[in-house]
Amino acid sequence: MDSILQLEPALVWKHFSDICSIPHPSKHEEAILAHLILFAQSHNLSYKQDSIGNICILKSASPGFENRETVCLQAHVDMVPQKNSHITHNFITDPILPYISGNVVKARNTTLGADNGIGLAAILAVLEATDIPHGPIEALFTVDEETGMSGAKNLEHTFLTAKYLINTDTEEKNEITIGCAGGLDANFEWNISRTPAPDDYISCTITISGLHGGHSGFEIHLGRANANILAIEMWNLLQKHIPIHVCAIEGGNMRNAIPRESKLIIAIPKRKKQECTNLLSHYISKTKQSHISSDPHCSIDITYADSCPEIIEQELSQYILQALVQCPNGVISFEDITRGIVRTSTNLSIINTRHNKLEVNCLLRSFDTKEKCELAKNMEKIFSSHKASCVFIGDYPGWKPQWGSPFVQLVSKVSTSVYGYEPHIHAVHAGLECGIFLGIFPEMSCISFGPNISNPHSPDEQVEIESVGQFWQVLIGVLQAIPVKE
Repeated sequence: MDSILQLEPALVWKHFSDICSIPHPSKHEEAILAHLILFAQSHNLSYKQDSIGNICILKSASPGFENRETVCLQAHVDMVPQKNSHITHNFITDPILPYISGNVVKARNTTLGADNGIGLAAILAVLEATDIPHGPIEALFTVDEETGMSGAKNLEHTFLTAKYLINTDTEEKNEITIGCAGGLDANFEWNISRTPAPDDYISCTITISGLHGGHSGFEIHLGRANANILAIEMWNLLQKHIPIHVCAIEGGNMRNAIPRESKLIIAIPKRKKQECTNLLSHYISKTKQSHISSDPHCSIDITYADSCPEIIEQELSQYILQALVQCPNGVISFEDITRGIVRTSTNLSIINTRHNKLEVNCLLRSFDTKEKCELAKNMEKIFSSHKASCVFIGDYPGWKPQWGSPFVQLVSKVSTSVYGYEPHIHAVHAGLECGIFLGIFPEMSCISFGPNISNPHSPDEQVEIESVGQFWQVLIGVLQAIPVKE
């Protein structure tokens, strides 16, 4: 399998290779930020860094382009850390291992980090190149996009002066994104008490793995199974037929990824082992059949053990179950159902059981602020009525589309010249930092485009090689076409 360093455009792939070699999961961006500072210093480029970690590298205009408007090229530096359960990989210390597979680049059993690593690499290539005509450039690299957008939210209004901003976080070639959904994190928590399981009980562990998962914004409407939902369904099924007790439920690890894996540990009467097996076998067969297209590698394993962990107090476990059963998940409403554009959704992202707490995290998204608030109130009512504490954090605004703006027309013209056909101009059901930027810099014009990235936020993530070159051509074409200052 050949090295990605043989690919074109060489400068972009060189920088992406460097990025892959540096661990940079969300909340652990120190090494990649140090790399950016060293890059600026080694290329004699001015830079500044704010208190939260965001970096802006400045590059002067090319000769003859000094009178052009300043443009900001923007990417986030963190990546989503997801891996297949059978491998050992420490995202804080281990590099990503990219490789060429046919017409795409993948990583070995982990997320690739093409989201937003290709955009980051392309911006570094622009900063390094000496043969690309452009006006003044502010290259903005934000932290913590994937886990709350705290980098964008904490930008000072004096940090940028650019009139135009190009966000590189779109994941379909020849698509121009001009709007996005807002979001809100919902966190629910129970204080739990435990007791020993009855003497005649054994433990049953149900392990769900192999699901497709993916981005909970871009791919929430594709009907993919949510591992947490499957675990909840099995819990609910068994408790209707067998006097079970719950020991733990664990699933998901990223707020913006559809959970691929989950585990439910229960205690059952030893005499009910066969009945339990029969009920689960029927459920598993039915579930695999219903998700044969969306999740062909779905695996649900059952193991029994004579030893049994402590159980959650029964009355409270019923409150927890009923709240989880009633919790909305997936698409709530469509903006345009014929085009598959979701207006409002929620993803039951993470369930953690600790010794004395059970925690649930959901990510709500919507183009409609009122509808997002109504969904939050409904979820708060469900969980609070079932004895959970409720906290909503990380609210960020959507990005209202400016259809037909001069900047959209400019980028559309360049994109058409590169691809040979007109681009798809749209708004996405995902969180982009542009909505936050416009709240800080209201006079700025924003746009987003990028290469073809499939299955982001999962170990199946891949980027189409040809599309990286096309994205690069659009980027440098737009830089050359930025208008003169008014």
